[in-house]
Amino acid sequence: MDHALTSNLDRVVGWLHERRHAPTAVSLLRATVGLVSVAYYATSWADRRFLFGPDGLYGTDMMHDLVAARGAFSLYLVSGSMAWFEVVFHVGCLLAVLVMLGIGGRLALSLHGAFIWSLYMTNPTLMDGGDNLVILVIPFLLLTRCFDRVTVMPSRRHRTDRTSSTIAHNTGVLLISVQLCIVYLLAGLYKVQGQLWQDGTALYYILRVPEFFWPGFTPLLFHAGWLLVIAAYATVLASVFFPALVLFRAGRPIAVSLMIVFHCGIALLMNLTSFALVMIALDLIFDEARAERIVLSASSSLRTAKRLVCREGGWGRVPSPEL
Repeated sequence: MDHALTSNLDRVVGWLHERRHAPTAVSLLRATVGLVSVAYYATSWADRRFLFGPDGLYGTDMMHDLVAARGAFSLYLVSGSMAWFEVVFHVGCLLAVLVMLGIGGRLALSLHGAFIWSLYMTNPTLMDGGDNLVILVIPFLLLTRCFDRVTVMPSRRHRTDRTSSTIAHNTGVLLISVQLCIVYLLAGLYKVQGQLWQDGTALYYILRVPEFFWPGFTPLLFHAGWLLVIAAYATVLASVFFPALVLFRAGRPIAVSLMIVFHCGIALLMNLTSFALVMIALDLIFDEARAERIVLSASSSLRTAKRLVCREGGWGRVPSPEL
């Protein structure tokens, strides 16, 4: 018994300090966090004063009440002036771009977390789930070397990793993995308790919600009721058994593939794009090989696009981002 416990402990310690795990996946996750945040700022830009401003939908007094009720904070409430609002909003947008491009390191990421949290707190009704995941994952990403890859900055991978840095990185990866397993397990168990999920009709009623209804396509799914029933049961089973599957090396690609299909369906049919993108990036923590293939494919596509642009425009050579 003592020998088995010691052996398992040695394996855990070895996993933490021998090498960095999922370096491409965490970098891709960081870039995705930046991407969905940039999209959030961009889609809100035209209506930013109405949605988040001191004279907008909620107003300063109500925003103070909302933030106080959550025991939170918001940089937007430091001052009630429109000039302050504009500065904070556009600095937050710039930080999101830096995080997406892999510039600024942990300082940029931590500041981005504070600014995007502040923005969410001024109008929590706009959150779709992906926003919550961004806030949850940023503290864990700060432990990792998530700026080493998928970045426009020159690579520093030639430097020798210190043991403390490797342990911190792997601890962050472990915390992200555990958080993801908890999310899937609780989501699956919550669904199991619902009568609509038990009889397989949950997806039918979800897709009847006007916000999720896709004219011309969604009605076709209603004619294939058996498909919606299978998808409902598969969703529950995949969520509940995800933590068990990823415990084994052979089960990880299967679990990740199932959840990628599931989240692509969410993005396509329910328009919860930011949620789906963040969840897929989180899933890839368990499949480093697939994350590397995605990054290599994106890098190849970027190089092809740049060659075409340079050829048509007659420009000089443009450096490619470090992926």
